[in-house]
Amino acid sequence: MEAVLAAEGLGARTRRGPIFTGVTVKAGPGEVVAVSGPGGSGRTSLLLTLAGRMRPAEGALAVAGTSDLARIRTRVAVARLTGAAEPEPELSVARHVRERCLTLRDPGAARDFDDVREIVGLTAADGEVVRDLPDAESTRLALALALLEEPAVIVLDDLDLGADAEEQVTLWSAARRAAGAGPAVVATVTEPSPAHGLADAFVRLEPRDFARHEPAGSAGPTPADSAPNEGGAE
Repeated sequence: MEAVLAAEGLGARTRRGPIFTGVTVKAGPGEVVAVSGPGGSGRTSLLLTLAGRMRPAEGALAVAGTSDLARIRTRVAVARLTGAAEPEPELSVARHVRERCLTLRDPGAARDFDDVREIVGLTAADGEVVRDLPDAESTRLALALALLEEPAVIVLDDLDLGADAEEQVTLWSAARRAAGAGPAVVATVTEPSPAHGLADAFVRLEPRDFARHEPAGSAGPTPADSAPNEGGAE
């Protein structure tokens, strides 16, 4: 299977030193990648880089056949980047759907929301407000909104947010089903064990140290040329 996401020796840094280094990972359409590491290990920054929102300091990145960051941004849907792009607490589910569709180049081409709701197991009603949703349901909403774009890759930060181990397994299952709809899905967590049997590849990050890829079985970092489309970084 041809990789839709390919990173080789990828790294990002600030003037104070590296954020993450040496990330090598490949994922084909329909595959799931679990990125794990403690706080401060660069999980969010890695997703920003994979999504074309942060310029890498080293290594190579290609998404759906392009290494151009502007084009990568059109091929990667951000489900959540904690602190930078995440569902707005005061907005309803329906409002999020409308606003997400407005960001698309062709809103009429968006996938039907009832379809993606079923794929990820979202049960929240259209009128429910995000602040009233359980954390796991908010994560499902983030995944569903990203699927509307029919992207090549989805990035989801903090899949484990507010979720115990059992809930994390159900969320990894939702990510697996989302990937089954076509895209590769890259999600971050602190502890990867609930993803075993559901993720195809694992990337482990260590705080400002090194990163390694494991197949399954002060100035800030340099940004890319534009901000995330949605209004989640370590």
